[in-house]
Amino acid sequence: MKWFNDSKISMVLFVFAATIVLGGSANADFTFGEPVNLRSVIPVIDPAHDAIGCLSYDGLEMYIISGSGFAHDNDLKVIRRGSKDEGWGPMESLGPVVNSPNPSDDDSGPSISADGLTLYFHSTRPGGRGGEDIYVTTRATKKDHWGPPSNLGSKVNSTSNDCGPWISADGLELYFHSSRPVGYGKADIWVARRTTTTSAWTQALNVGSAVNSVDNEFWPGVSQDGLLFVFSSYNRTGGYGGEDIWMRRRPTISDPWQSPVNCGPKVNLSAYDDLPRISPDGCTLYFSTVSNWDDPSTWNNWQASIIVIVDFNDDGKVDLVDLVMLIEAWGTSETLCDIGPFAWGDGIVDIEDLKVFISYWEQENLPEDSQ
Repeated sequence: MKWFNDSKISMVLFVFAATIVLGGSANADFTFGEPVNLRSVIPVIDPAHDAIGCLSYDGLEMYIISGSGFAHDNDLKVIRRGSKDEGWGPMESLGPVVNSPNPSDDDSGPSISADGLTLYFHSTRPGGRGGEDIYVTTRATKKDHWGPPSNLGSKVNSTSNDCGPWISADGLELYFHSSRPVGYGKADIWVARRTTTTSAWTQALNVGSAVNSVDNEFWPGVSQDGLLFVFSSYNRTGGYGGEDIWMRRRPTISDPWQSPVNCGPKVNLSAYDDLPRISPDGCTLYFSTVSNWDDPSTWNNWQASIIVIVDFNDDGKVDLVDLVMLIEAWGTSETLCDIGPFAWGDGIVDIEDLKVFISYWEQENLPEDSQ
C-alpha cells in the first residue's frame, strides 16, 4: 500500500508505537452530508408512489413500499443490481404470493434478515388480530421466490395496528411501532426478542419513555452492528416541526441505549421527515419527506451521507495532532476517537479506528507525485 512509503505515515507509525496511553472521555461524533434527492440517484423510485423499506445486507436488493404514496393500499416491490458498483434495475412486484390480492389491502414496512432469506412486513389482509399485523415470509435461497406469509401471532401482534417491523442483524430483536393503548402515546415503539433464530418470540415489550413520547413514534431501524437506532417522532420537544428523525446510540450490544438525539437540520425540516433507513455499510441514511399530504408533488425520497469526524481537535485538518489524540485514547470507550468500523464507533478505540484514521490521512496527505 502506498501509505507505507510516505514519510509522514512513517511518523504516524512511530507515534503510534511510542505513545499508547489511556485517556479521553468525549463521545464519538459524526455528521450528515447534504441530502440528495433520489429522483436524480435512483429515478426508478417515484416519490409520489414509492418509498424505501429496506436494503438487503449484501447491498444488492432494495425493497420498496409502492402504492398511492403513504396511503393504505401499498404493495411490496424490489429493485436489484448485480454489484454495488452497478445501477439499480427495474421495479419488480413480489407478486400475489406475498402481496394481498385485495387492492385495498396494505402490504408495507419490509425488513430483511441478514442472510437475505427472511422478510418481515405488515399487512391489513384478512385473518389478522388487528387492523395491521406483522407477517413473515421466507425463501430457500436468494434466487428463489418468497413463500406464503405467516402471521407472527399474539406475542408480537395485538388487536391494534402493529406496523413497521425491523429485524436486527442477529435476528434476535424485532422492533416495530404499535398503536396498542397501553403505551406512552398514540403510537409507540415496541420490541420482541428471542434467544435463537429458531426460538419463538417472547411477548413484545414497550421500549420505554426514553424513546416513546405522549404523541407518535414510528419506523424504528437499527444499524448492521446494532449500535445505532433511528426512528421518527411527531411533535417531539426539541424537533424542527412536524415529524422528525431521531437517533440513539449504545457503545456495545450489551450496553443500554443512550438518550435520543435529533438528527439535525440537514435531515429534518418543518415538514414530515419519515422512514429513516441506515444502509448496511453504515455510510448512508435514507429517508422520506412530505410537505403536504394532499399533494404528491411534495413527497420526496432522500439520501444523506453519514460522515465520520476525524479532525478531533477541529482545526480543519487531519494530522499528527489528531493521531496523538487517538493514541492517547487507545483502549478506552466512549471517546471522541472511537470512529470505526462505522462512524458511531464500537465502544473501544483500537485498530478499527486506526484503519479509519489512516484512510482519511491518505486523502489529505497524498504524496506530491500523486497530486
